Amino acid sequence: MYSKDMLIGILLSSSKMDFHIERAKDSQIGYRIKLKLIFRAEESFLKSVERTLLQHEITSSYKEKESKTRPKPILKIGGIKNLFKITELVPILPDAKDEWVTFRELVELISENKHRTSSGLDRIFELKGLI
Repeated sequence: MYSKDMLIGILLSSSKMDFHIERAKDSQIGYRIKLKLIFRAEESFLKSVERTLLQHEITSSYKEKESKTRPKPILKIGGIKNLFKITELVPILPDAKDEWVTFRELVELISENKHRTSSGLDRIFELKGLI
């Protein structure tokens, strides 16, 4: 297992933001926002990260094979409560993929339910690069 500082370094260097907007007829605004953090690495590393996240009360989902076309292991962190805990854990620092500024803003919009307003949805479309 890793220390808190090591976990922060892993999150800033190895995580990848997975961000989708999809149409949803059952949603009030007609769209559903899906946001996750993804790690792709070897099993032993991902299992250690998963255990360390649990120490901080952050749940994640480990799969031995991502898909038929991508048979390597994957670890996903989803759910707004878990993602909010991640943003509180990680200080504002530069990251390897230059995604954390956008990630933090998305988590804030979703956690405050602003994604259900037209202005919030417009901002999400801007962050996605659709507007």
